[in-house]
Parts: sequence; structure tokens; C-alpha cells
Amino acid sequence: MKIFVSSYALASPAEPWDRAAEGALFDGLAGLGLAGLELPFTGRLHSRDDAWLMAQLRPDWRFLLTLMPGTMNRLKEDPNFGLASADADGRRRALDFAETARRAIERLNAHLGRKAVAAVELHSAPRLGGGARSSLEAFAASLTELRGKDWGGAELLVEHCDAAVAGRAPEKGFLRIEDECAAIKLSSGAAPARVLINWGRSAIETRSADGPLAHLRRARQAGLLAGLFFSGATAADPDYGEWRDRHAPFSTSRASSLMNPDAAKAALAESSAPSYVGMKIQPLPSTLTTPERLAMIRAGLDALAA
Repeated sequence: MKIFVSSYALASPAEPWDRAAEGALFDGLAGLGLAGLELPFTGRLHSRDDAWLMAQLRPDWRFLLTLMPGTMNRLKEDPNFGLASADADGRRRALDFAETARRAIERLNAHLGRKAVAAVELHSAPRLGGGARSSLEAFAASLTELRGKDWGGAELLVEHCDAAVAGRAPEKGFLRIEDECAAIKLSSGAAPARVLINWGRSAIETRSADGPLAHLRRARQAGLLAGLFFSGATAADPDYGEWRDRHAPFSTSRASSLMNPDAAKAALAESSAPSYVGMKIQPLPSTLTTPERLAMIRAGLDALAA
């Protein structure tokens, strides 16, 4: 089983940018036998230098492009932004953002000389609970528009994030898994659309290690489960916080993480051979060196292999 690894969560956030350290990180990832990388999209492919990033990519890697970083950046200033927004202008801005991602995929594929992007991760923003409104019908309409475009062979994956829960401040606060599945079923178009479950985000929503299994089951029973990303969660931790979306590692690297090897085994069994299996880990504290960051990834890969 080859794994996708999220490169942006793994990289050091230190300023100024340490180009050599991030280059060493990519060199280290190249030796791990990965399926490929999850790359972020904020409006560009790399927060500092797109051309530099492209030069680091192995010719045999496949890529998943996530629109999450750009979506969250926009929600800070534009609470109605989102593909599921009931506000027509906010939904149009999200569709325009997705179009910039589609054009970035064309550039990346052209650079690599092949259809290298396997899938694009979309999200059912806006965040609920703060005055913004969304609906599965609006999300279905957005998906239909996006599925009518040429994504260079990539399929569209709706990554489920923690849904809004009454009486609780959300991390993401997007649509429920049931509504996302219904929206995909209502949508149409040539580009395929399925669901990606993020282990940690489902655990955060349900406050339980059983939540990811329930969400995997719902997506699978709907015939829509495409993938599973292992990203941990903690009920309490000095670095990873209390049910925060900070991509905790496996318990083998951080004892407070609910994501342990048994939880991974159960999730893989419930998902029944998904098309994409990935790992999104943010090494903390932020002062960790590149070798320490890579060691955390190796420990996660070992946990999955076990």
C-alpha cells in the first residue's frame, strides 16, 4: 500500500523561508516510496515559489491538490465564501477560486508532461454558526458546474471536515457527511466526484475515535468513498490542543493522540481498499528540525504498515 503524504503540513512554518531545509525535506520524502504528495492551493501551488516547488517533484509521483488552505484564508475575510454558500456572490467567488486551481493543474501537468494530478480536494464551506448559511442544494449546483469542466483526468473529492455542532465552536463547521453525500448524488457531469474522509476531522466532529469509522461507513454505503487520510486529534495536548485541527501524528510519536495503530487498522478495514490513502501530519513544536520531521513521517508509515 503506497501512501500520499501532505507536504505542506510537514514543512516548517519558520520565517524567513529556509529554502535549503525545505529542499532537504523533499529529498527525504523522495526516499520513502510514497505514492505522491498532497499539495496545497492558496491561489498558487507554493506559498513562496511555484517554480521552485515544481523542481522538487519526482517524475513518478502523483498528486492530490487540496483547496483547504485557500478556502480557510478566504473565509477569514469573506464569511459567505464557499461552494455550499447560500449567498450567490459568495458561491461564485468560491467557483472562481476553484477555476484558478483547475488552471494550476494544467500548468503542473504541462510541466511534468503527463496527467499527474489524480484528484482535487473540495470543501463544503462556508463555516456555519457565525451567520453564514449553506445548503446541500447550493453545493450540488457548484459540483455540477465543476464536474462539467476538464480537470485533466483528476477526479473531484469532497473532503469531509467537522460539521457544525450546536453549542460548540467548530474548527471548520461545514456540511454534515450525509448532506455532502446527497449533494454529490444530486450533481452531474463528466468529472467523477466522491468523498475523502480525514480521520482527525471526523474525530474532532464526534469527539471520538469511533467517529471516523461512522463517516467511512456512511460514505461507503453511499457508494462514494474514495479515500482516507490519517490526521490525528487530541482531547488535550500542550502543542496539538483540545480537539483542534492541528494534524497530530500517530500515538507512536505523541502519546495523547487518539490515532493509534489499532484505530488505523479499524479505519482501513472499514474503508475496504480505498483509492487513496494518505497521511497529513504537522510536526510540533515548530522548532523541530527537518530530520525530526521526517522521523515523524517514518513513524507514521511504520504504524500504517503494522
